[in-house]
Amino acid sequence: MPVIELETIIHAAAETCFDLSRSIDLHSLSTAQTNEKAVGGRTSGLIGAGETVTWQATHFGVRQKLTSKITAYNRPVHFRDEQLQGAFRFIKHDHYFHKVENGTLMKDVFCFQSPLGMLGRLVDAVIMKRYLTRFLTERNKVIKVVAESAMGMHVLNAEQKLEVLECAGVFSYTNQGFLLQEKYLRSYYYWSDIETIFAYKRDLITTDEICLDLFTKNGSCITVEESYPGWERFLKKMSDRFLFTPEDWEQKLMQSSFQTNLTLLFDRTGRSMEAAIAVYDT
Repeated sequence: MPVIELETIIHAAAETCFDLSRSIDLHSLSTAQTNEKAVGGRTSGLIGAGETVTWQATHFGVRQKLTSKITAYNRPVHFRDEQLQGAFRFIKHDHYFHKVENGTLMKDVFCFQSPLGMLGRLVDAVIMKRYLTRFLTERNKVIKVVAESAMGMHVLNAEQKLEVLECAGVFSYTNQGFLLQEKYLRSYYYWSDIETIFAYKRDLITTDEICLDLFTKNGSCITVEESYPGWERFLKKMSDRFLFTPEDWEQKLMQSSFQTNLTLLFDRTGRSMEAAIAVYDT
C-alpha cells in the first residue's frame, strides 16, 4: 500500500495549525485548482470528531465525489480522516502536530490504494503517488501561509459562536465587529482592531471602482471593494464607528480620472497621510 509522508514547519501554535487543517473553507481554497467543494455532511467551518464531509472535485478531467469521516481526534496533537465512499479502494490520512521551537511540525501520513488490482497498484506507483504528493504539498503551503499570517486568527475567529445581528451582502455584523464572506474564506474582524483606513480608486477602463484598505493592529489588511454586495451598508456601519476626514471623501475620490487618489480616511493614532503611508507602504 503506497504511503506518503510529508513534514511542514509552521511558525504558529499547534492549536492554530490543527484547527486550520480541519477547516472546510481553507481546504476549498487550497484545492481550488481541482474545483474541490464540500457538497454534503459538514460543508463549512471546522470539521470535528465523528463528522463527515462529501467532497466534489475534478481529477484527471473526471468529476467525482469522495466522502470521508473523522475517525480519530485528539486536539491539538492528531486527527485522522478516512474514506467512507469514493473512487479509491482505501484512504487513511493522519495529521500530526508536534510543538517545536518557534512553531509546529505538521506531519501528514497519507495511505491509499486504488481499485483494479495489479493495474491499480501500477497506477499508484507510477502516477497517483506523485499526483497526490503534489496535491498535499500545495494544500500544506496554503495552511502554512494562512497560519503564519494574521489571517489565520481572523479565519478561526469566524468560527466562534458569534451573535450576528444583521446580514447584508457578504457582510454580517455583531456588536463588536463584522464577518466578511469571500469566495472561499470567511473571516471575522473587531472594529476596535482597525487602526487605519485608506480609500482609493481603481481604474477598470470602462468604469472606476472605489476600494478601501483597512489595516488592523496585528498588521493584516482587509480590502473591501465597491462591487461587494452590501457595500453601502458597510460604509454606513463604518461611519457609525469612525470619524472620516474629509466627510465628502467619496465625491472627491471620483473627481480626477485615471488617478488612484489615495486618501487617508481614518488613523487611530492621528498620523498624517505621509506618516501612515510610510508605515503600511501603501
